[in-house]
Amino acid sequence: MKVGSDVNLRRIAEDTEPFTGAELEGLCKEAGIVAVREDISAAGVCERHFRIAKNSLNPTLTKGEIHRCSSFMKTSSSVSCGHSEWSSEEDMKKRSRLLPLSLVRVGIFSLVLLAAAK
Repeated sequence: MKVGSDVNLRRIAEDTEPFTGAELEGLCKEAGIVAVREDISAAGVCERHFRIAKNSLNPTLTKGEIHRCSSFMKTSSSVSCGHSEWSSEEDMKKRSRLLPLSLVRVGIFSLVLLAAAK
């Protein structure tokens, strides 16, 4: 489906900051479903469809997790060539659990790219 002229992709990206790439994909699909439920012959997705879909979804990431990921990215320069200078093995385990969160920023742009591709 095409994206309606009233859709503000920048605002959607800002409003879905904690969403993962998969959640953004789900948002787009759900917005399309909302449009079809409203009008079976809908040719596009409007801003209201995105709003309705977003209100039905909850992101899995919290602001705290995003902050921890950001902190991890700032301090990750201490790792080089497989050798880490982390203070303990426990610290290394904590950081490795946060690594997937570094993909959060990719999710914001996924929505823009997905919408632009349509």
